[in-house]
Amino acid sequence: METIMRRVQKALQKGFSHKGITLESVSGGMIAGWIISQSFEGLTGMERQQKIWKLFNKYLNEEDRARIGIFLTFTPLEKKMTFDDDFDDFAVSSKRAKKPMATGGNGVMRRKTMIKSRQTVAAR
Repeated sequence: METIMRRVQKALQKGFSHKGITLESVSGGMIAGWIISQSFEGLTGMERQQKIWKLFNKYLNEEDRARIGIFLTFTPLEKKMTFDDDFDDFAVSSKRAKKPMATGGNGVMRRKTMIKSRQTVAAR
């Protein structure tokens, strides 16, 4: 019998690369995770969640959907900016970005402010 984890994975793979999907089993039998996809570029946080839930609504039954927890969304650059500690690499990456990034509720603007603050403190 197929597990809920596998059903959620299969549903998400209908719209995203398996390489960008990370799932976790969290308390109470809930499934949570994050998705890294270039397709989130330029989308708001709400639009990103709608994209995910469109897949859940299409490919999962009501019982499975009730076990879905939080899913964080990132573009590859947002992921790098949020999780990588090498800010010099971030500066190079951000200069290469073709379009301005959407602030999709993933703390992107807060992270930019933190980076700027750290750089200011380091320069002193």
